[in-house]
Amino acid sequence: MKKDNLDNLTKGPKPALHPAAPNWDTLKGLVERAAESLDDAKKKTNGLPTRFAAAYSAAFWLSRVALEACGYRLAGAEGHRVTVFQSLANTLEWETTRWRRLDDLHRLRNRFDYGDIIDVSEQQVETAIKGAEDLLQDILKTFPAAKP
Repeated sequence: MKKDNLDNLTKGPKPALHPAAPNWDTLKGLVERAAESLDDAKKKTNGLPTRFAAAYSAAFWLSRVALEACGYRLAGAEGHRVTVFQSLANTLEWETTRWRRLDDLHRLRNRFDYGDIIDVSEQQVETAIKGAEDLLQDILKTFPAAKP
């Protein structure tokens, strides 16, 4: 964990993060919810938009787990979803290419949710699933206390 970088996000008049002790029961619940959401994302009987939303939600919840397991919580500031994905560089020490995939999914999710685009592809869904699965594996390896 790159604590200094995360600590910098707690400063200023509108901090992106607040220091907070991990609540492992909550984090276990988020991991469980994310795993269930990933199962929904993999069901071919669900429509592509539903599968994409499920995979994206799983990735977001798991990114929160990484952040909160490191002793920080989102401050609720504007851009909190971007912050949680970009923080993977510090919480799990993910390389830019890894966390950027999830950050890109966030941009796609915004475009989809706010009407800029009206459909997602199978490839976009599979990319979202793969990113969330990778994140789940790293969460369970790095923070075994978060395992439900």
